[in-house]
Amino acid sequence: MECDVAVLGGGPGGYTAAIRAAQLGAKVVCIEQEPELGGTCLRVGCIPTKAWVQTAHAIHQADATFAKLGVNVGAPELDFAAAAEWKNGVVKQMTGGIVGLFKANGVEWAKGAGSFKDANTLAVEGGEDVTFKSAIVATGSFPLRPPIEGLDSVRCVDSTGLLAATAVPRRLVILGGGIIGCEFA
Repeated sequence: MECDVAVLGGGPGGYTAAIRAAQLGAKVVCIEQEPELGGTCLRVGCIPTKAWVQTAHAIHQADATFAKLGVNVGAPELDFAAAAEWKNGVVKQMTGGIVGLFKANGVEWAKGAGSFKDANTLAVEGGEDVTFKSAIVATGSFPLRPPIEGLDSVRCVDSTGLLAATAVPRRLVILGGGIIGCEFA
């Protein structure tokens, strides 16, 4: 399949870059190997952890505060299965939201592991190769060095600068979960 911009990685750096490139008029394909978009933070890190912290806070509040406020509910007891179901629902809602944003902005999701065949082609495991004019590498915790000449000449901007972009860069590597983006000649 052919596109203007191929985004390798569907985490916080990749999915936002894919959506923004589509908003700028590019035909975009995002390659992500995980069964859900959102990266480590959304699927198994930050968001699930915050859900568990919320559950812990509720237990603590019920134990330490309710009686002081005149609310008697008995000793708090964790229903682990119910808490896990709630946490999974939060994650599903958020990852599903990204899928909805992809559809609304015309971003295609190529499901599978991607690897560079050459400077303008990504092979997608179990899928069709993606040929592109520009590439964004947003592999987060799993850095991948693309075969691109001039990779050492770096122009870096922060994520706010990337969101303010008015044109799609030719090639872009997003480092550290989308905190810094570096454009290469």
